[in-house]
Amino acid sequence: MALELKLIKELATVCVTASELAAIETLIKGELAKPAFVEQFDKMSSSISECYKVTVAVISPWLEISNEAEFNSRFDVAYADFKATYLNITNRPRVASEQAYLDYMLLREFKETQTAYPLLKITFVRLDEFIDKWITNDAWLAMTIENFVKMLYRFLTEIAEMKQKDPTDAFAIYHALMLALHPYYALL
Repeated sequence: MALELKLIKELATVCVTASELAAIETLIKGELAKPAFVEQFDKMSSSISECYKVTVAVISPWLEISNEAEFNSRFDVAYADFKATYLNITNRPRVASEQAYLDYMLLREFKETQTAYPLLKITFVRLDEFIDKWITNDAWLAMTIENFVKMLYRFLTEIAEMKQKDPTDAFAIYHALMLALHPYYALL
């Protein structure tokens, strides 16, 4: 199963974007306190955060299955539910990204974004690059989350098939991945 490393990489990528957004937010809001500007920034940030909430909602039920007894009693129902709903989940980050871009465009109308103050100027360049690469043109954040959800489904399908033959081995492989994903999940 080569999926495990790909799943870890995709979740780590999502976490890196969350960290970058948090750093940008700390710098900007630490320097600018105008209520209308902060409110618009928070709207944009909240829209982007919806992408992270989708990721958390997808992975949480799987991380809650932490021992073989829970795996044997809960996995099949959780898998059937995920199988029935995962395709609907994959579009949600794109919708959130589109809203974030609209919120970002309104934020750019504030004169504060055109500052010559070096710290803020550099930080707004970071925000522009973040929005351009991860939210709008390339939409890498939405694509990364979509890939993560689809690969998770593939992994869980393989585990479900393996569980029919050897539940102990299926749990061992499942649990190893969940342990590897947990530190990244904690960052979201």
